[in-house]
Amino acid sequence: MTGGLAHSPASQPKRPSFPNFNVDTISKPSGSSRRASRSRTSLKLFDDPANAPFVDPFSDALDSEQAVRAAVSAHLETANARPQAAQQPPKAGGLGSGGATVPRSGNVAPPLLLSSSETDQFRGSSTVSRYALLAKVQRLCRPKDPDERGPAVCGCGRPGEGATHVNIHLRYGEQTGELRAGVSGIYRCGSPWLCPTCAPAKALKRAERVQAAATATFLRGGRAALVVLTAAHSMDMSLAEIKELVQGSSSAARKGRVWVKAVADYGILGVIVGQEVTFSLDNGWHYHQHLSILVDGPDADAYKRAKQAGEWIAKAYSEKVRDKDGEVSDRYGWHVRVARDAADASDYTAKGSMAWEVAGGYKDETKSAKSLTPWDIAVAASVGDKQMFAKWKEYEATMPGTRSCVVSAALAKKLGLTAEPQDDDDDNSEQLYHETDDVVGRVEAPVWSRWMRHGLASTFLLRVEYGGEAGFAGAVEQTEAESMEIESRWQARNAEREREHNEQQASHEADRLLRLAADDVKRHLHERGIGGQKHVHEVVERIAIDNPGTARLDPGRVLSAANSNERDKYYESLVADFAELGIYIA
Repeated sequence: MTGGLAHSPASQPKRPSFPNFNVDTISKPSGSSRRASRSRTSLKLFDDPANAPFVDPFSDALDSEQAVRAAVSAHLETANARPQAAQQPPKAGGLGSGGATVPRSGNVAPPLLLSSSETDQFRGSSTVSRYALLAKVQRLCRPKDPDERGPAVCGCGRPGEGATHVNIHLRYGEQTGELRAGVSGIYRCGSPWLCPTCAPAKALKRAERVQAAATATFLRGGRAALVVLTAAHSMDMSLAEIKELVQGSSSAARKGRVWVKAVADYGILGVIVGQEVTFSLDNGWHYHQHLSILVDGPDADAYKRAKQAGEWIAKAYSEKVRDKDGEVSDRYGWHVRVARDAADASDYTAKGSMAWEVAGGYKDETKSAKSLTPWDIAVAASVGDKQMFAKWKEYEATMPGTRSCVVSAALAKKLGLTAEPQDDDDDNSEQLYHETDDVVGRVEAPVWSRWMRHGLASTFLLRVEYGGEAGFAGAVEQTEAESMEIESRWQARNAEREREHNEQQASHEADRLLRLAADDVKRHLHERGIGGQKHVHEVVERIAIDNPGTARLDPGRVLSAANSNERDKYYESLVADFAELGIYIA
């Protein structure tokens, strides 16, 4: 193993104490770590992805990423199986589910380079699944132009600014009991719509906001009406169109004098709106909203007023949809019920947070087998489905920046809650400083960056979960060997592409210069006579002087090209002359 590549505490008599910030890098800025990290990372976040090679998911099979990875897997021998790390039995969702809603390695081919025997026996945690999916999403979102800045998710998981290493952790999940590997000392993009590693935390924050508001409402004796709003959609409608129709109609229904009257009549404290997007293979994009309508109390009519408030909003929404020439079914276009408790209101409203785990829930599939989550679309696009690639790019352009489960300052004030920043956009990246708890080792920053670039972070984390602290050094060594093999193959592949490109460019330039010389010679054929060798050599010499970096033209080819063009024109003229006499030459 390369000297200094990684540090494994297993080889030391006593676990070292790692600092909780990068003492071996630039000094930590003063003030809030979140605020300070934002200001210092905004310009550096994309340095590594901008230089990373772009992977075309639609390239020929022999030239694709999958082919490169398969060749590496076949070439390298998998290390001997190490004893599996102690694994607590999960409390829900099966081994490694963790409430995760990314596609599991059981139903999606993961980009792992473990042997089949290893992957059959050990699937890893939800963290592994998320990093595997993150690699796919980053390749889908990364611009082809290396100078163009991509979305924030392209830089997620990279080492922090100036960091020399990242720390690797092993921890048990509080809810599931699964053993999870983790990484600190990296950037987090904070994207709630595009990033499979950041979205769970965003979904949890959304659910917590809704539950806090619902709890305060129930403590006042109030209730919460839960409403889902949708509209008729088809394959012909873009995501932007169906989103504007539903979102615009929903907002319009809660404005004006009629809304002010409804607020007074039903005792409405406020409305919290959650967003959800799926894609139907039959009917296209399905964008809909989950509303939590908080109604004040205390009185015996709170339940009744909550239901009436929900029905009022649903009907007002339907009218606005029809005003926009949209279609909505009075039977299926909306649904209203009253929440059982605050947790029910939170789960329902925040359930659309990118189908992530919310309050311990688990959702990795939609109700219909033909209905896909955005993560399903990303997986299909990453393996070459052109339709799904187009849908992902449409989703990528439409959903970021959409706010969800926002508790307004006015509602927070009514409920006596502290108004908190609603950091629910895609521009709140932050640097996570090194954590010290449960550290099993560390990896040098350039090495981790290369693993991220080649989609090997999930492979490594799976091996850490499989082998534990004792197998950390072996996991680093094996993953780095695979990384260098992939890097070597990528460099050879890119060099071959560059050579072919240069040859093609040279051929095009040679053809251009030949045409240029032939045209020049042709113009002087009759002046100097067919076969004017002196003029041909003059033209060739002049072009050679003006284009020193190209191969010298052959005078014979130049003269042949000029004579050929002249004969073609003579033949066309001859055919026209005979046609005038009524004689047609085939």
